Amino acid sequence: MNLVDSLKDQLMGEAGKKLGSMIGAKDSDIGKILGAGLPSVFSGLGAVASTKGGADKLSKTIGGMDSSAFGDLGKMLDSSAMSGGGRMLGGLLGEGVVDGIANKVAKFVGVNVTIVKAALGYLAPVVLGSVAASLKGAKPDGTGLAKLFSDQKSNIAAAMPAGLSLDSVPGFNSLANNIASTTNQAVADAGGGPGKLLVPGAVIAALIAAGIFFFNNGKKEPEAIKENAADSNKAAIGAMQETSSMVDQVTEARTEAVKTSINGMMDGLMTHLGGIQDSASAEAALPTLTDMASKVDGLGLSISALPDSQRTIMGGIIKAQLEKITPLMEKISALPGIGDPIKTLLNQLRDKLAGFIS
Repeated sequence: MNLVDSLKDQLMGEAGKKLGSMIGAKDSDIGKILGAGLPSVFSGLGAVASTKGGADKLSKTIGGMDSSAFGDLGKMLDSSAMSGGGRMLGGLLGEGVVDGIANKVAKFVGVNVTIVKAALGYLAPVVLGSVAASLKGAKPDGTGLAKLFSDQKSNIAAAMPAGLSLDSVPGFNSLANNIASTTNQAVADAGGGPGKLLVPGAVIAALIAAGIFFFNNGKKEPEAIKENAADSNKAAIGAMQETSSMVDQVTEARTEAVKTSINGMMDGLMTHLGGIQDSASAEAALPTLTDMASKVDGLGLSISALPDSQRTIMGGIIKAQLEKITPLMEKISALPGIGDPIKTLLNQLRDKLAGFIS
């Protein structure tokens, strides 16, 4: 059975339209999002399932879902699992990988990245529910899930649109071999975590080697000692230069990722605010705006991790976007029948974003 095509066929009907309304996508876009997003989610989960630890993690995730919704797409879309789909996918793949996939798919299909990321989050429980249903009542375990995704590997690859590849998504390929990617390790090194000592360790190793050389070769000719000392110094300097270069690259990549997140969030906010025309549409948009407000807090943590100069740049980007959004917020607050909850939320959003402006 081809799980990808089967689920895609089910989503192309009313279920797809319902999913589109949940993420705020146009009817003309939902097909494109599903065409690229569905195999991308399958691919990511398949990569996780290719390791024992990852397959066991998938099994545990499925075990925590409402099994009565498995195999019933309509019921799944109404289940509580949908609201936590984004967190579920982030926990399985890693938030950085999910962001990378969302950006890749968004560029490929030409749809706002915020909408695409929301779609990926909703698709995660749908895919896992479909996988569980395919086991026909058997309890999902790591071994069974690993085999199932392995059997579906060619179907997943065939479903991926031509021209779309996730190989360049930072950290994606490391899911398959369960080894942290070089970029992720460099981020940990630069961020001051336990990995911080790994790169400078090359410098320490070079210096230790030089010390050992002098201890063991104290009686050798001075010129030979000088030449070897020079080589050791060169190695130490080279290691330090390499470390500096890696830190610069990580900072640049981190800055670009934060900038992408800011633009995606602000574009999404503008889209959702633009859809509010009366009290009814404001009420309907409240859950989405509440979720976006919580994500602003996470964005603040990412911005605070940047160097001062880059934080200033991010503040400038937010300021320019906020100048466009503020009049729209004021217009919404002035609409007849707008309740206090939406007004309070809009004020909170505006104040949070303004707090990033230095």
